[in-house]
Order: sequence, then structure tokens, then C-alpha cells
Amino acid sequence: MQALILASGAGTRLRPLTDSRPKALLEVGGQTILDRQLDSLTRHGVSRVIITTGPFPRMVEEHVRRIHHLPARFVHNPQYASTNYIYTLWLAREHVSNSEVTLLLHGDLVFDPAVVGRLLEATGNRVLVNPDIVPPGKDFKALVENDRVVRIEVNVSGPGAFFCAPLYRFTAAGLRAWMDTIDGFVRQLKTDRYAEDAFNEASDRITLRPHYDTGFCMEIDTPEDLEKAREFFSRS
Repeated sequence: MQALILASGAGTRLRPLTDSRPKALLEVGGQTILDRQLDSLTRHGVSRVIITTGPFPRMVEEHVRRIHHLPARFVHNPQYASTNYIYTLWLAREHVSNSEVTLLLHGDLVFDPAVVGRLLEATGNRVLVNPDIVPPGKDFKALVENDRVVRIEVNVSGPGAFFCAPLYRFTAAGLRAWMDTIDGFVRQLKTDRYAEDAFNEASDRITLRPHYDTGFCMEIDTPEDLEKAREFFSRS
């Protein structure tokens, strides 16, 4: 089983904390965000990791190699400041095994480790959905129809719209179908778009189902997010 961690964002909303380090290496409860992710992944059977980088790529690589003993490949996006992570995913496509289940997640995501375990025990293509919280305005929502995710974007609403974390479980075929659509976007120079825009275009061909889980899981985009995450892990 493999994981693809998208850690190439600049973290501009967290400045000045990200002036001298990438967002993934900010500390939450005595561990960096990335360390928490890698510990959870290896604990649940992930044996191979691809990590994408943007600012401070050498810092990320040296940190991971110093602390974690697992096969890790690094893919740098030199255009991280002018592209969205759809382009980062496209750069990483050749390093992703076509025969394994892939856990895909953003590098600023923090979660209760049990959340990953439950997701990996699921079948098929899944994305984490929490129906019990009010979706934050800045975060993705999943539009679910007949137990199938048909759209993922920030500005979606309605009775079938729920908070959606960028934490996916993909079969080899499912991820390949999404990557094929991403390839089309990049070739059309649509590199400033979300990768979810490519999914939305192909959602009739990719069966992505919601994985409902009310466990703690959130993205860290702002100082307020960071404080909330630190408060959670100080209690756990």
C-alpha cells in the first residue's frame, strides 16, 4: 500500500510561521504535521510514500530521512508559487505505482490516526466525509447523490453537500482515471485549477463513494486552524 502526500503549498496564510519552513513541518502537539501523518500511515500498513515539495524541498527531504525509516520518494514542484496542486499531482504521476491502493492526502491535514485505519479498511474509491459538522466556508464540500460523490468543490451546497477532507483512498484503476483527466487539464495549461475540478469533469466515469467518519480531521490553513489543532492534540 502506498501514500501520496501533497506538501508543495506555500502556506502564505500562515506567515510569518512559514517564512523559514514549509507548512508540513509546523509543530502540532510536539510533532510536525508531516511526522504525525507518516506515523499514522506506517502504523496502518503503508509501506511506500511519495511526498511532493514546494518551498524548502531540501528541508523536507532531510527531515524525513533523519526521522523516518521508510521508502520515501520526493517530487519537487518548482512552479509551486504559480500553479495549484493539480500540477503537482501531474508531476508525481510517474512515481505512483499502478498496482497498489493509494492513500492520497494533503500535507497540511491533521487527524486522529484511527481515521486513517478506518478509511484503509474500506473498499473501492473513497473520500472522507463528515456529515456532523458545518462545512467551513474555505474548505471542500462533497455533493453526494445515491451514495456516490458527484462533485467536490468549495462552493457547493444543498441537502447532499457535506464537509469533505482531502483524504482519499483510491484503487489503482480509480486513481489512473483521475490522473488521465488531470493530464488533459495540464496539457490545456489549466494548472491553476484544483485537481477536484478534473474529478468533477470525470465523476460520471469514476465511482467515488463517501467514507463517512466523524473522527477528528482538519486542514491547517490559518493561524486559527493551527491553534484549534494544537488544542485538540493537547487533550488527546
